[in-house]
Amino acid sequence: MQTRPVAPPAGGLGWANLGMDIVSVTRVRRLLTLYGEDFFRRMLTPGELADCRTSARLDVLGLCGRIAAKEAAFKTLRVRAVFLPWLDIVVRRSEGGWPLVELRGPAAAMAAESGIAAITVTISHDVDYAVAVAAPVLETGPPEGPVHPVHPEEPARPARPAQLAQPAAHDRASAAGAPTAHHTPRRHTMSEGLQLVKNWLLARHEELDDIAPDLDLIENRLIDSLSFVEFVFLLEQHSGRSIQMETLEVDEIRTLAAIETHFFAAQAVQA
Repeated sequence: MQTRPVAPPAGGLGWANLGMDIVSVTRVRRLLTLYGEDFFRRMLTPGELADCRTSARLDVLGLCGRIAAKEAAFKTLRVRAVFLPWLDIVVRRSEGGWPLVELRGPAAAMAAESGIAAITVTISHDVDYAVAVAAPVLETGPPEGPVHPVHPEEPARPARPAQLAQPAAHDRASAAGAPTAHHTPRRHTMSEGLQLVKNWLLARHEELDDIAPDLDLIENRLIDSLSFVEFVFLLEQHSGRSIQMETLEVDEIRTLAAIETHFFAAQAVQA
């Protein structure tokens, strides 16, 4: 009798990459208090926000669950050096109450390249955390019945290049290990705006004494998927520029030197 391999080669036929993510309720509540609902409009579609809304306010646990589900779904794609396309991984509530995932634009393109027909996800909430686990449905075994959410009123977003998608930093460690706290920085005159950005990063990573201009912020996990959105808000505030996350490239924020070049060049010249 013919049998299937128990563990097929990674990325090969029959291989299923699971994704998992955990989100702190305290962290999301802080972001909601600091920035309001506008902050989450960059991460959730109007329909997703509607699913999280009660008669009085936005449900923080609902926000956490969808954020975790998007990150978990993104991790199943196993892609590097791209941003999580927040608005192109859509997590809606089905008529039965369970979450359903719809992939659009670059997220759908990345899934197709990986041989993934759809992604299924489950969400669990507790007082302090929301957890989500996602699994891909491979093209060789499509699910029975519809895989799209039952909310056709939300128009699909136009496709964009896959490289413009948030780092799956939660799911991989840097090849070089943890951030290098004693990395010796070069002599560098830093603009005021970049200094504020650096201070923001140092405040969130107390294990670091300094951040060298050429330290890879992504590979060393100084910016993760959730803090990335807050980081964009910070860049907008201190650079005076409007930033579209959909067109922001990884290399523009990979190092402090790159951030200065792309967002604070004029300030650096004046300094």
